[in-house]
Amino acid sequence: MNGNKTTAISAERRTQRGISVLAFFVPAFIMLILFIIRGIYPFGDRSFLFSDMYHQYMPFLSEFVHKIKAGEGLSYSYNVGIGSNFLALYVYYVASPFNWLVFLLPESLIMEFMSYLVILRIGLMGLTFSIYLRKTFGKADPAVILFSTCYALSGYLAAYNWNVMWLDCLILLPLILLGAERLAREGRWIMYTVTLGLCILTNYYISIMICIFLVLYFGMLLITEYYTMTEGQSQKVKTVFCRIGRFAFASLLAGGLAAVLLIPEVCAILRTDFGNSDFPATLESYFSVFDMLARHCLCVTTERGLEHWPNIYCGVAVFLLVPMYALNEKISVRKRFCNLALAGFLLLSFGTNVLDFLWHGLNYPDSLPARQSFLYIFLILVMCYDAFRNVEGTSPRQIIYGYLAAVIFLLACEKFVESEDFDTGIEVLTLVFVTIYGVILYLYRTRKSELTRQVLGILVLACIVAELSINTFNTSLGTTGRSAYLGDQEDYKALYTLAREQEGNDFFRIEKFTRKTKNDGTLTGYPTASVFSSTMNSQVMDLYKKLGMRHSKVYYGFDGATAFVSALLNVDYMFGGSDKYENGLYEIVNNSGDVYLYHCKYTLPFGYVAPTGWNVTDEIGTGVRVQNQLTEDLGIAEPLLDRATSETSGDNVCITADRAGYYYARINATGTKKVQVLGGTLETQDYSDLKDGSILYLGYLLEGERVTLTNGDDADETQKVSAEAYVLNEEVLAQAVEILSKEHLENVAMDSTHISGTLSLEEAGRLILSVPYEEGWTVQIDGENAEPEQFGDALMAFDLEAGEHTIQMHYVPEGRNIGILVSAGSVLILLGYVLCQRCDRKRKDCAENELSQKAADETMENGNAEKTHTEEGPVKEEAGRM
Repeated sequence: MNGNKTTAISAERRTQRGISVLAFFVPAFIMLILFIIRGIYPFGDRSFLFSDMYHQYMPFLSEFVHKIKAGEGLSYSYNVGIGSNFLALYVYYVASPFNWLVFLLPESLIMEFMSYLVILRIGLMGLTFSIYLRKTFGKADPAVILFSTCYALSGYLAAYNWNVMWLDCLILLPLILLGAERLAREGRWIMYTVTLGLCILTNYYISIMICIFLVLYFGMLLITEYYTMTEGQSQKVKTVFCRIGRFAFASLLAGGLAAVLLIPEVCAILRTDFGNSDFPATLESYFSVFDMLARHCLCVTTERGLEHWPNIYCGVAVFLLVPMYALNEKISVRKRFCNLALAGFLLLSFGTNVLDFLWHGLNYPDSLPARQSFLYIFLILVMCYDAFRNVEGTSPRQIIYGYLAAVIFLLACEKFVESEDFDTGIEVLTLVFVTIYGVILYLYRTRKSELTRQVLGILVLACIVAELSINTFNTSLGTTGRSAYLGDQEDYKALYTLAREQEGNDFFRIEKFTRKTKNDGTLTGYPTASVFSSTMNSQVMDLYKKLGMRHSKVYYGFDGATAFVSALLNVDYMFGGSDKYENGLYEIVNNSGDVYLYHCKYTLPFGYVAPTGWNVTDEIGTGVRVQNQLTEDLGIAEPLLDRATSETSGDNVCITADRAGYYYARINATGTKKVQVLGGTLETQDYSDLKDGSILYLGYLLEGERVTLTNGDDADETQKVSAEAYVLNEEVLAQAVEILSKEHLENVAMDSTHISGTLSLEEAGRLILSVPYEEGWTVQIDGENAEPEQFGDALMAFDLEAGEHTIQMHYVPEGRNIGILVSAGSVLILLGYVLCQRCDRKRKDCAENELSQKAADETMENGNAEKTHTEEGPVKEEAGRM
């Protein structure tokens, strides 16, 4: 008997392992095949860099590698914008534990590391979802492979699989919810705490949505579990409140475990524009629930823009299985009601502005809508699996009715859904697969033969694989040319090394006339003046806006900087893709391949001195007016930028040079986002990300030379260009640079967390550093703590008296030390609890062993007594006979 039982257990374990292996490999293999079809390296010259993966994740991971290899730590980086809290950026974009594996590979394969890590993560999503289903429903069922594959290749993944910073949370979600269920049913909270803490540590932003969902989900669990408890009424109430208390404690402890990264991140985010969002004034609805449900159809275009559509596709079998779930009498009514109600609330959240605002952490997403829709997908697939495993609770007639209801719904979509994402081809393809699944479900329900069911299982797996492959191929996997992206990197690095050799230990920045990404400095590894990041310093963005440079809620860029602003920001060199930019402002130093290194004629040293109080005016005006005011405040009578002649020609603006010089244009109307400059020394130059007030560099024009500003972008709100022309007064620029560079910081020493130098002032003045002010900098001037002023409400400045001064600056990310203390305390609490549990278990085991030993001893004594009594009997008998 024991041998048979052991054999059965071993067979079940082998089945479980086989299911887990397939749950991992099926979605991973599908993704690998699609990589091969797309020609992603090494199967071609394409790369899986798409959207933010192109502009952010690849550059930021490269900077992470550079910093760790250089031994700089994660506190601060001068390669992110004009200087930034790198720990905040690391937490937001790079904190995945998987990213530490990058050091096992050469830097040349960072792109491939990121790309193929997506395949690994998708496989792990399938694995953890299968573990959840197996542990929750208590059965090693091969059918979980179907649903785990749907989870790993859902519409959410089709839309956001390139958004690698979110994916770890999707891997952990099934384990977190499994831990929450153990907490609700058994009171055990260790698994819940550890997995949630790891999730928050990995990506705090998506964890916000998971935490909101956990509150709702745990409440639902308590409702369903309450009626299954066998205790008395008062004991049941006590147990529920005990579970709620443990849930709150465990959740806070999970946050405490992640506090080492969470607290510094929150401090940083509060200083961005995301920390200043207003609660919606009115309640609005984006679209109907009917329109949203249509997005369950196959090959619906994924939404990544500013529309609010959720990406909720997770296999079209949901059209059959959800109604089956709702009507299945083998499943508890309370459980069905709670799950369907929660799913309905999530649907409502996608289309309601207030709920949308709350789910996204008191913010509206800047594109990439409904970022919490993976929670809805998870819940739907769990209900679908529950319906499938309890298919005996659904009559064949109900399956037929469910299929007819799905057909009617799809026909109604054709009639009433007006979204461009839904067309006849989508409806027909969806209907084909729904029909196949309807037939398979009907046969599975009505045929009892084990062989028949196995054949149907193989058939449905093939259909699921085909369906998900078709959807992912048609709605996902954007690529870019690998060689085009990486081709010039060695040239940039070689020229940066050359510039460093020329400058010695002096600090300088390099910018570009045209850029590949919005984070080129971090991609290659040089100090820059541009950044595209949700953790950027919004005060710098405000300064750039005042100066007429590129800006948005998540971006500030050097484009639009005049030669004067370039000097203020310590930009000493420029990269260009040809020699056409050479003139009196920019001199070619050298070239490597097709990349040219230019030296700026007018530069300022790091730490220049202006008159006391010199500052960017708070008055709202154009960047031109602000710069003219700055030079005027230096005591220069002539303006820096003189108005030049321009005229409108149809939708274009034509500028004819009144005199030879360096020309700029200023956009003075909204709606024009892109402009192409034709003519002049630049020949053809494209500018994008334009707003009202944006400044464009037109190059050097000879007297009478003509350039045209035109708009070739059909997507712009208006094709009409509205702009003013200005010419640079080079003499004013030269005077301004001379005044500001007369006295400057000397003996400068800089590393990733320290700046020091000495300054000798003949008279009182304002020392300005081209490093932004952030909480976390501590400053000592002449050995005493000092609070910096802010130039333009962004750059650090110090009003100093005449004399000799010593400057010492040190940076520690705000909240880092508190975070370390909280995390250390949380770890001690967790370890203390685990140790106490083990000690209690040992005491119980010892007590049980003592009782067992005592019982055994008593049994032995009783046995000995009986034996003695038995032996004494014949002796007495014999003595009596004698």
